[in-house]
Amino acid sequence: MSEQSEQPRRRRRQPPPKAPAAQGSVVRGAILVVVAVVIGVLLLRDDDAATTQVAVGSDTAGQVDDTDGGDDGDGDPDATTTTTTEAPRPAAEVKVLVANGSGVNGAAGGATDALEALGYVTGTPANAERVPSTVVYYTTGFEAEAEALAAAIGAPEGSVTPMPAVAPVDDLQLANVLVHLGPDLAAG
Repeated sequence: MSEQSEQPRRRRRQPPPKAPAAQGSVVRGAILVVVAVVIGVLLLRDDDAATTQVAVGSDTAGQVDDTDGGDDGDGDPDATTTTTTEAPRPAAEVKVLVANGSGVNGAAGGATDALEALGYVTGTPANAERVPSTVVYYTTGFEAEAEALAAAIGAPEGSVTPMPAVAPVDDLQLANVLVHLGPDLAAG
């Protein structure tokens, strides 16, 4: 016999048998579905936590706090609704344009100088159609600032209004608030 035949033969290792692939995939898929359902239930359940709501088309935010024990009339004696209004931005963050609608020469320039002294960022004064009294227009999100400005310049009550689709001036100069100056405030 030859030397090769006396040595023991080596066997090739064969990998262990695998579980059917389809069975493992089904089990993993079922586990993922159960986990997803549990997470969904946890995220969607109503646990009476505080919620913040913002009204669409409004620059005020309301906060609903269901944890402080009041009665808001909905049958739940432990629920209370509180509405808050944000404070106006500082004058240095509001751009104002004054348009002279008073018929008094130089009135818009004088009002612009007065607003600069109050800390407002101002545009170049403009002319506009005459108005019987001053109107303070505001762009979206700047109602509180327009109210504060109207109070600061002594504009008549009820003079603050949203900016119309077509502004009373040709170039709004990126202003957030437009003061359409009338004869009531043109002299002072």
